[in-house]
Amino acid sequence: MNTKKNILLWALYDFANSVIMIVFFLYFAQIIVIDRGISDLAFNLTFTISTIFLVFSIPITGFLLDKYARRITGLRYTTVLTAISYGLCTWAILLNKNILSLILFTIATYFYQFSFTFYTPLLNDIAKPSKRGFVSGLGVAANHLGQIFGLLIVLPFSNGKISLFNASPRIETLLPAVIIFFVLTLPMLLFFKEPKRISKKQKLILNIKDSIKESKALFSVSGVLLFIISYFLFNDAIITASNNFSIFLEQVWHISDNIKTFILLGILASSAIGGLVSGVIADKLGHKRTLLFILYSWVLILPLIGFMNNFVLFVILTALMGLWFGATWTVSRSVMAYISPSGKHNLAFAYFGLAERASTFIGPIVWGVTISKFVDLGSFRYRLAVLAITVFIIIGIIFLHKVRDDRKEEKVTKK
Repeated sequence: MNTKKNILLWALYDFANSVIMIVFFLYFAQIIVIDRGISDLAFNLTFTISTIFLVFSIPITGFLLDKYARRITGLRYTTVLTAISYGLCTWAILLNKNILSLILFTIATYFYQFSFTFYTPLLNDIAKPSKRGFVSGLGVAANHLGQIFGLLIVLPFSNGKISLFNASPRIETLLPAVIIFFVLTLPMLLFFKEPKRISKKQKLILNIKDSIKESKALFSVSGVLLFIISYFLFNDAIITASNNFSIFLEQVWHISDNIKTFILLGILASSAIGGLVSGVIADKLGHKRTLLFILYSWVLILPLIGFMNNFVLFVILTALMGLWFGATWTVSRSVMAYISPSGKHNLAFAYFGLAERASTFIGPIVWGVTISKFVDLGSFRYRLAVLAITVFIIIGIIFLHKVRDDRKEEKVTKK
């Protein structure tokens, strides 16, 4: 499994799924909230609802993968269903069916998030332990480069230079993103080689009991549960800020979609650098130590961005923030890979994925309620929302300090 071909296909998939994510993140969010007048809370609840489904789906899926199934099979199904759901969401928004489009967006978000349950654990198969930080960094770099590609490829549609449906420019961007996403995932779905496993039939009730038993064994391993809680908390703030960033730019700074695009391009370019460099640094200095430094930096930079009044300085800070975006997800993946016990990688990453996706359970509610409760403050309420979610990062740091240090264990092993 540790081949250049598999690593390339794995990174290409990350590149592909980022295309559809960034386009819907930038344009669909604004279509629903800004153009159609749907509340911030209603939009954010789509993430919460999709998370509820994930809570019941991911743990047993991870257990079954460890025991019987092939991850690439699950990835194929969830990827196809993701493309179909986003395509139908585009159709609904074209027909001005706002509620239906939100429902379909929720379903699409569910399958998009669910696909990572099958995708992320493959890191353990394609990379040796000493190289997981680097390969994880390649994936994150590919993800952010894919987002840059996605923004640029739909730019003619958002500018109104190309029109498929004679609809608003924001709507015109959606279908091209769906098509490009699906086409770019095909190499991974068709050519990625995974060892076949012996499949055994077992009753569902026994699977559930075994899943609970295996989960207890997993969480008895030092550091696993603490890190998952930590990741859930700090990722909550980061994902929520990311999902609402385009709306924040519109409501606070009142800038055009073109300027939003170029701001995002700056963030994504620095994210790709941060993802790649942080993986190498983590391999040398320690994964936990590197992640702590990244999170302390978030506590400083996120409130600064939220309350900055000078637009030029704001843009500079967002570019710097991109470094932390890429670094956070790179090092988090490698930390999870490091502390996962042998034979339980899929289950560990299933809970890791659950923590990541459940981050869109509390964060969006806090953001949406803050926006709704302080309507009288106008755009300033969006700045308050940024401050509110920063608290989650601080609590996450507290839990991370309790996770075992990989550098200390390495020294003990050498002795």
